[in-house]
Amino acid sequence: MKKEFYKSSTAIVYYDADVDALFLEYTAKVLNDKQFVEINFAVLNAFQLLSTQKFVVDIRKMGIIGVASQQWVATTLLPGMVKHLKGKKLFHAQLIDPKEILSKVSASNIKNKSSKADGNVELIQFTSMENLKAQLKSWDLISY
Repeated sequence: MKKEFYKSSTAIVYYDADVDALFLEYTAKVLNDKQFVEINFAVLNAFQLLSTQKFVVDIRKMGIIGVASQQWVATTLLPGMVKHLKGKKLFHAQLIDPKEILSKVSASNIKNKSSKADGNVELIQFTSMENLKAQLKSWDLISY
């Protein structure tokens, strides 16, 4: 079962009850930092309405994002999610296209910045939705 929170020509934000995770799926390239922040504010607002500890971003169609947007994720989005969890660990997964170098670089930069910013975030990258969903289900077995 999926509940949609945000939809534009660039992205969809929805909760998937089958894997108890909030998803951000980019359906087209992000135009600029303003659009990126708008989409990700929708993510943060949706996350704060849920009780899940899992957040997934499908960035296969995102394109490259600016350094300011990457920094915004590390300083605003992820800390906002962690604060909402009140000490529980945030499980964050990125679905990447190994052939799409620019979005892979952006994702890796976000991963590096977020790991330095807060140790209460576990971020893992995947290239297959099947492996990602298997990981989401295995996180259900871990109690934090």
